[in-house]
Amino acid sequence: MFNRRTATKVKDGRVQRKNRHRPTGHDGYVLDRESPGRGFHHVITKRDLQVFIDIIPDWQRLSERLERIVLASHSQDDGAYEFYHREETGAIFLHAWPDDLWREFVTSYFDAHQEIFERLGVSYERFERQITCRFTEAQACAFMLLHIFMHELGHHYDRTHQKHIGSTKGEDYAEKFATIRFEQLFPAYVRVFGNPARAD
Repeated sequence: MFNRRTATKVKDGRVQRKNRHRPTGHDGYVLDRESPGRGFHHVITKRDLQVFIDIIPDWQRLSERLERIVLASHSQDDGAYEFYHREETGAIFLHAWPDDLWREFVTSYFDAHQEIFERLGVSYERFERQITCRFTEAQACAFMLLHIFMHELGHHYDRTHQKHIGSTKGEDYAEKFATIRFEQLFPAYVRVFGNPARAD
């Protein structure tokens, strides 16, 4: 029998971080988590992400040269653009959401994604210049994994397989990439995570 040391070590007058603060390695990439920021929280966990990755059939091919995935702090941008704020070759950033999970979208963004929102059972209300969506935790998790993460994975695949510098296919490619895979992955997602449209 032995007593496990739980106190942090002090070195040169500074408290040292414990191992749990180190990024988590998974299949060759690093999975890290930033503090979400006051009034925000991460709608997915590291475990959610790892479980979701396991249901992506062509993950090994799509994730070639992926170095890290970061559950990042909230973005300073407003609306849909805060989903796609930070770009870095070899990295994917997934930003924290406001605690109340209410999101406002310009009409053009909402209309382009309306089928996804309705498939997830997201409640929404239309106003003159914007649409307000009221996500549940389950719906926010599903949207982050099935659409935002796949959109960013599309950008990663595009950037790492370009033939010439600056020749990426951009937003249209990433959106098509995510939309196609939403349909492919949704049945498996429901089996593993449950149906977000029916969650309490």
